[in-house]
Amino acid sequence: MTASLSGHKEQKLLPQMILDMNYAFARTAMLVASVRLRVFTHLAEKALTSVELASLTGTHQEPLERLLKGLEGLELVKREGDTYRLTPIANLFLVEGKSSYLGGDTLAMVDYVPAWFELDRTMRMAAPYRDLGDQTTAEAFFAPRVVDLFPLVFPIASRTAADLPLRRPKDAPLQVLDVGAGSGPWSAAFAMQYPNACVTALDLSEVVAEGKQHILAQGLEHRYTWIEADMETFAFPPLAYDLILCGHIYRFIGDERAKALLTRLMQSLRPGGTLLVADVFYSDDRNGPPPAITLDLSMLVNTAQGRIRTVDEIMHWLIEIGLQDAQRFHVAGPFPVVVAHKEESL
Repeated sequence: MTASLSGHKEQKLLPQMILDMNYAFARTAMLVASVRLRVFTHLAEKALTSVELASLTGTHQEPLERLLKGLEGLELVKREGDTYRLTPIANLFLVEGKSSYLGGDTLAMVDYVPAWFELDRTMRMAAPYRDLGDQTTAEAFFAPRVVDLFPLVFPIASRTAADLPLRRPKDAPLQVLDVGAGSGPWSAAFAMQYPNACVTALDLSEVVAEGKQHILAQGLEHRYTWIEADMETFAFPPLAYDLILCGHIYRFIGDERAKALLTRLMQSLRPGGTLLVADVFYSDDRNGPPPAITLDLSMLVNTAQGRIRTVDEIMHWLIEIGLQDAQRFHVAGPFPVVVAHKEESL
C-alpha cells in the first residue's frame, strides 16, 4: 500500500561501490608493479609495442599486455594500434629523473599497507602497528623516503617562500633553522628565494645523510650546515634564527611533546623572527577534508600519540608560548601554513 501511494519504484541498491572498495588495493598494486618494472620510464622515450616493452622490462608479453590493459583503465597509458604511449599525467609524475617524479612515493605504499590492515587491532588494543614518533623507528622508516617526498612538498614550499612576507628585506642576511629537515624542501625553497639565507638543517643521522646528498644535487650545499640530532633533545641556541621551519613533524607526536618543542624553538627565535608550521590540517569543524580524515587514521596505526589538528589549535599553541600575530597563510597546496612572529623589542 505504501509503495503504491508513493508512486515511485523502490530504488535498487547495487553492491558495486562496496566491490570497488574491496579491490581498491589492486590499483595501487598495478602502479607499484609498473614503477618497479620501469614501464613509465621506458615509454617516456617513445611509443612501444608490447613485444618491445616486454624485452625492456624483462617480462613476458602476454602478462605484460594484461598489465597494460589495467594501466589503460587507470588512464596512465594509451594504446595506439600496436603501440602504447604515456598519458600526460603519467609522463609528468611517473618518469624517473624528472623533478616531479612520484614513483618513490608509490613504492612507499608497500610499507604503509600492512599498517592499515592492522587498523582493527590498533582500535582493540589501543596500540599502533608502529610508532613513527619514536626516534629509532622514524629514522629507519624515513631515511629511505625523504628524497621521494621532495617533489611533493617543494612546489608548495616554493610558492609559500615567494609570497610569505618576512620582517626582513630579501637581500638581508637570514638565518634559517629547518627542524626535521628531511631532504630540505622547505629550507631549499627559502634559500632559493633569499640569496643571503644560511640554513641550519636538523634531523636524525641516517636522514641527514640522505638530505645532504639531495641538497648537493640542488647546488645549495654551501648554504647549509647539517646537524645530526633528535629535535626533542637538541639544545637549540637562544636568539639564533630569523626563520624557523617546522614541516610535517607535529602530527607524529602528542600534544605535550609538540608544545614543549614549540616552546624551545620560540626561545631560539630572534626578535621579529618568524616561525612557520606546515602540516595537514583538519577543517575548523573537524569534518574534513577527506585527506585529513585519512591521514588521521594513518596516525592512529603509525604513531603512539600523533594526530591531525586544526589550524586554530596550532595558532592557539603559538600564542600560548608567547608568539604574536599567529595566522593561517594559504597561497599554495591543499592546506594553509601557520605563521607567527616574535615580538620585535625584548
